[in-house]
Amino acid sequence: MNNSQDLNNEATESLLEYIQWKDEPDYAEIAKEAFRVFTFRYQLELLKKLTPICKNWGYDKQVATELAYEAFNRIWKYPKFDLSKSKQKDYHKAIKFYLFGIAKRLLADYKKSETEEPNPFTGDEEIIRDLPDIETLSDDKVRKAELKRMYELLNGALSRLTPKHKVIYLTYKHYESLTNEGYNLPRHLTKKLQDELDLTQNSIRVYKKQAIEAVNTHLKIYGSK
Repeated sequence: MNNSQDLNNEATESLLEYIQWKDEPDYAEIAKEAFRVFTFRYQLELLKKLTPICKNWGYDKQVATELAYEAFNRIWKYPKFDLSKSKQKDYHKAIKFYLFGIAKRLLADYKKSETEEPNPFTGDEEIIRDLPDIETLSDDKVRKAELKRMYELLNGALSRLTPKHKVIYLTYKHYESLTNEGYNLPRHLTKKLQDELDLTQNSIRVYKKQAIEAVNTHLKIYGSK
């Protein structure tokens, strides 16, 4: 089985089985050819269904083509298909519905990615241990005087916290303020907190809640004076 004619005559179910051999050195070329034949067999029908839907969503044929390509790429990565889980009992129809389902999910993800703000985290985030230097915050004298008052008030609140509470409070507040609390702290940063403070993530959540409540209470009592 070493030419395209052999695979062109193969059932789709067999093609998917051959694609599963892609990580086997002796069968890698057969898997690639099976994938080529599978793609050729279904790409026109997928594009025929996907293109008008993309148009209704405000996208051109190029987007439909890219989504179809990604749908087939998912088949290459995960070439298993269970007919028993499909509402369609005819294998060809079931595969077409399966591909179209993948493409629709990709379209929804594509739309969502356009409406969401980009993730602000870069991977360079560090634990925040102290308040920033107030002298660097503003050149306006009136503004700086107000900042200084708030700085001293917040510093007084933080001085009542344990070192762990303070680090957790400052780190979360700093990065949540940058994202309007739209994103959770990145995994690498929460891992740093866990390692440095020797706390589980659940414990960190408790400490965070305690710190916020303590600071808010302090600001409520002393901030109005």
